[in-house]
Amino acid sequence: MSNLLYDRLFGCHQGEEKPFLIFADGAQQSYDSFLRQTARFANVIQAIGLEVGDRLAAQVEKSAEALALYAACVQSGVIFLPLNTAYTPAEVSYFVGDSGAKLVVADQNFDLEPVAREHG
Repeated sequence: MSNLLYDRLFGCHQGEEKPFLIFADGAQQSYDSFLRQTARFANVIQAIGLEVGDRLAAQVEKSAEALALYAACVQSGVIFLPLNTAYTPAEVSYFVGDSGAKLVVADQNFDLEPVAREHG
């Protein structure tokens, strides 16, 4: 399936070894490395059963992995719903329910067990 948005933002850099991300410590991640990570995330999204138009809610800190998750959603046609990391479980629960998100991704430091119990 053709995906113009993904192709224009990310796919056009496939195989490029020039830096895509430069971290505060000077470490770098190339476009190709980033896109391989994105593809792994997209494969998981599809293996879980999310389809084009489904929503994925993410309560994650800003990171290279969070950006790759966004790119994987774009690649998969899944709608990325970013959630503020300051939201309480009750607020996350509201947004998950209101949006109809089929998957919630969170950093391990967020206790979303109550959300999982409420929304299955």
